[in-house]
Amino acid sequence: MGSFHGSGLVKLVERTVRSENYHSPNRPIYLVGESLGACLALAVAARNPDIDLVLVLVNPATSFEKSQLQLLTPLLEIMPIQHQFGLPYILSLMTGDPLKMAFDNVIKGVPLQEIVGGLSQDAVVIPSNLNVLAALLPRETLLWKLNMLKVASTYANSHLHAVKAQTLVLSSGRDRLLPSEEEGQRLNHVLPKCQNRNFNGSEDGKVVKGLAGIPSEGPVLFVGYHMLLGFELAPMVSNFLVERNIFLRGLAHPILFIRTKKERLLPPLSQFDTIRAMGAVPVSGTNLYKLLASKAHVLLYPGGGREASHRKGEQYKLFWPEQSEFVRMAARFGAKIVPFGVVGEDDFGEVVFDYDDQMRIPFLRDYIKEVADELGVRPSSLDLSYCCDDRTEEHGEVGNQDLHQAGIRPKFPGRFYYYFGKPIETEGRKQELRDREKAHELYLQIKSEVEKCLEFLKEKRESDPYRNIVTRLSYQATHGFTSEVPTFEI
Repeated sequence: MGSFHGSGLVKLVERTVRSENYHSPNRPIYLVGESLGACLALAVAARNPDIDLVLVLVNPATSFEKSQLQLLTPLLEIMPIQHQFGLPYILSLMTGDPLKMAFDNVIKGVPLQEIVGGLSQDAVVIPSNLNVLAALLPRETLLWKLNMLKVASTYANSHLHAVKAQTLVLSSGRDRLLPSEEEGQRLNHVLPKCQNRNFNGSEDGKVVKGLAGIPSEGPVLFVGYHMLLGFELAPMVSNFLVERNIFLRGLAHPILFIRTKKERLLPPLSQFDTIRAMGAVPVSGTNLYKLLASKAHVLLYPGGGREASHRKGEQYKLFWPEQSEFVRMAARFGAKIVPFGVVGEDDFGEVVFDYDDQMRIPFLRDYIKEVADELGVRPSSLDLSYCCDDRTEEHGEVGNQDLHQAGIRPKFPGRFYYYFGKPIETEGRKQELRDREKAHELYLQIKSEVEKCLEFLKEKRESDPYRNIVTRLSYQATHGFTSEVPTFEI
């Protein structure tokens, strides 16, 4: 590892970057790296100043020399084999006082043998599961990793002057391994085209039950996955009102509010009275503007009808448009954006007769097209809310499907699971997010968070002992039918 710039990792990334640049010379190449990966991205950028690179650096390890990590190498080198404790214990020490005390002792000149002895005595407090993990990470592996961090940090810092790429540094205020917040500020001054974003509440990883983590004060924009036929709406809206006294204002399809002369082709307007009474308004940029200006809690589904009437095998797949207009609108009012996911539709029903099937049958195809012509728009696109100019999506996955009723086969009733991600702040970012590229970056981040919410729920529900309706009824028969049925452990 004495020659970081000549290592296989740098060469591998560099070859890939040059290949992408050769095939698409007019498009920027994004390099995203965390910790050591951030050093790697900086190294590649320094060696290729003529390539249009954009760097996203998360808690970069360029701060290694200022961190507690650099203390570990001499400790591990003299540690007796019988006291080898592995990476998990090291990390546990870094979140508390023992390692900090050890660092202070080093500064005071206390012999390393005494320091190691004290740390080894503290090892009795490690949970048993960390001891198991420790066996998988021997001392030699840790020393190799620490040396790699040191060399990579040294090389990246010595070549910062050659980095010409546009750079975004994401710094956590709760990084226990590296002084990331201070490092983000330093890189912001050193690099010519750098911006730094601090996340003071990041990395706490705390998940709370119910709706306790939902922001009380608006404006708040909830952005999520639209379940099959919108099954998730009624339970979610009612629970927000009962548990938190929050009135969710949904941006809904205009078909719920308007009718034309050919009303015979559409369901009666009265069928949607409940939805309108729940505070829904026609989706449009004007209505979103008014709701955010009034500091409301707003519900938006970028995937709209394309997700709610998805085809066979497409459950939990996002169909979002390419535009990111709602991000800029949210930033205009400093709204918090809350990504969320809902799963459970596959426990209640299965799509067996989808849009593709219906378009193969002449009389159904003609009916679907006639309804689309009557509405005068592509119905599946109107849920998207192109919030700044009321445009509709005419191309791509979202806009290529007309309004239709999917054929559903009921299944043995399961359970709905909701997960709301950490609120994303836009306060103070109005000018920054006017830039379409920056707004699109945040848009992709929000989409990624929604996907993570869905994956989290799909995994966790497997450990829910009351996922089946029989077990839930059995629990309520014992504890009372008004009792709340538990779910998986958080």
